[in-house]
Amino acid sequence: MDVIEHAVISEFTTPSEFTDLASIKLDIKQVPNDVEGICQFVQGNLIHAYWLEHYGVEIDISIQRTEMQTRYAKDLLSLAMSKSGQAAHTIKAPNHRVVSICRDFSLLVCSIFRMKGVPARIRSGFAAYLGPVHFEDHWVCEYWNGQRWVSVDAQLDGVHQRILKFEFDPCDVPSSQFLVAGQAWKLARENSVPAKKFGFADFKGLAFIKASLIRDLFALSKYEMHTWDIGWGILPHFMAPVSNDDELHLLDELAKVSRSGDVKQARKLIESCEAIRLPADWNTLKFPTLSELYASL
Repeated sequence: MDVIEHAVISEFTTPSEFTDLASIKLDIKQVPNDVEGICQFVQGNLIHAYWLEHYGVEIDISIQRTEMQTRYAKDLLSLAMSKSGQAAHTIKAPNHRVVSICRDFSLLVCSIFRMKGVPARIRSGFAAYLGPVHFEDHWVCEYWNGQRWVSVDAQLDGVHQRILKFEFDPCDVPSSQFLVAGQAWKLARENSVPAKKFGFADFKGLAFIKASLIRDLFALSKYEMHTWDIGWGILPHFMAPVSNDDELHLLDELAKVSRSGDVKQARKLIESCEAIRLPADWNTLKFPTLSELYASL
């Protein structure tokens, strides 16, 4: 590894705006150092919105959507502690965990890795193991083990194992099981896998992959978006179609960056490419809420 590559990887040991846990005074020594233990810490604080019934939990839909909107890792832990009255490192009862999505599990794992000085980042893409016949919209965390980026899916606890019956280690997800968005785009463009196989529920196809691809470049740049963030550039609304050949070719180029994990190029693109750059006056309050998104569909 050369000096430049080492410096780029080392950047992922410092927190981003969204992964910074300093303000909640978490005793990091109470969080295990091993990857499985870190995942169990996260699982003890979060519960996936679409898996509530498997844990015997019922929560009002308005509360679900409010909690799912939590954007910052520090707020995820603060809310879990508030709901349960317990410290962050304590495993909470399922009904005292924060209703979350895959992005939040990955964000919180990433936050812990970074707090422990381990390079980590989250990735937007598609999982082969969440549904029998398609690649489902998903996020994982990658950490640098000294030799390679290792994909971790902290959502996959014992309940998921019992129901999904996956045969790999969630602490080292194979690249065949999780495709970064750029790889999904390539497969769909080549028609190696039909574009309609990528997405979530009724939302599928190139328009869906397009949004995941753009969010993946932002994640590589340590701007960890929510999975429904839209409202700017070539993502003016949810499921914005590819508008013309120029945009199609641009997305082909963005997909190459996603596949390679080229951090410097990803950062250059989100700062200079007019089609995906956030406006100068942008802030997170300008992204639509989940309730606003549902109302628009």
